[in-house]
Amino acid sequence: MNFRVLLAVAWVALLPMKSFTQDVPKRAEALLEHARRLSDIRSPGAPAFRLEATFSFTGTDLETVPGTYTEVWASNSQWRRETVVKTSKRIEVGGPSKYWLLDDTDDFPQPATQLPSLLDILPSKSASLVFESITDPVQSDPPAECAITKPDAHILKSVFCFDRKSGVLMGRIFPEVRLGNTVNQSRDYGSFQKFGDFWFPRQIESREDRHKQLEVNVVELSAEPSPDPALFTPPPGALELGRCSDKLQLPVATFAPNSNLPLRLDLDDDSPVTLTLSLVVDTKGKPQNVRVLRPQHKDYEKSTVSLVRAWRFKPATCNGEPMPTMINVQVHAHLSR
Repeated sequence: MNFRVLLAVAWVALLPMKSFTQDVPKRAEALLEHARRLSDIRSPGAPAFRLEATFSFTGTDLETVPGTYTEVWASNSQWRRETVVKTSKRIEVGGPSKYWLLDDTDDFPQPATQLPSLLDILPSKSASLVFESITDPVQSDPPAECAITKPDAHILKSVFCFDRKSGVLMGRIFPEVRLGNTVNQSRDYGSFQKFGDFWFPRQIESREDRHKQLEVNVVELSAEPSPDPALFTPPPGALELGRCSDKLQLPVATFAPNSNLPLRLDLDDDSPVTLTLSLVVDTKGKPQNVRVLRPQHKDYEKSTVSLVRAWRFKPATCNGEPMPTMINVQVHAHLSR
């Protein structure tokens, strides 16, 4: 993988640019649609496939943590994903309007939960993308053409960079709004290989701001013309969640008191602590299945989970109808002796 491409994508705003003078929205939409035709292996009517990948991320003790990912896809309403890290496993099974999620441990590593989104490289057609400019980063290798969106409600922009020769999506950067801060997520796609009528990347790297999060290597992508129907049966004990392919509105917190907490611990410093929690917002706007994703301080975690359980949300909706949705939130605290 040529990581000079990653720099061109992730820090596109800092590089010298050449202006693009054609009709921006029309050109940007054409670039994105061409990239979809080239690489969207999950498009309607695409052949069933089996995808296997290895990945790694940096653990809490700065060690390299390896994992494996397997996906069997028959259609957008019938798929199964398994992510394994050491002895921990996450299973996801998709249906027409719902999907089911089962973690066999309460502390499944948060970085590994990103695998499905990393390997679904193109934005949904239902995403509301309005482009304001197209630029050519002059230091990009290979040459790229980058489309930049207009600011969203949070005054944030996304960037999509395409290979000028082939038209594949080489990388993207998009902001992620969290409770209390915003981070830039960047993804770099490389080593494209042929699969049927498609070209799909075999190497993917994800970064959060300037910090590497995940490296992914696709080791197999093959046709699966007759997948075992039993694969698509929801596993016992799985959590049932909603799926939306049209007008999705994510949950919005309406009552989230004390999101910045002082906490007295017997530590050697007063450094701030941020805890990331996963929860399901049900159709009533209440948090369910609240758990800490990045353990740091056991005493703090218990009180924080209790705090978040008292929050309330405007639930997610699909075409105006409430549906249960999993989200991540962050709670901040400073530690004092």
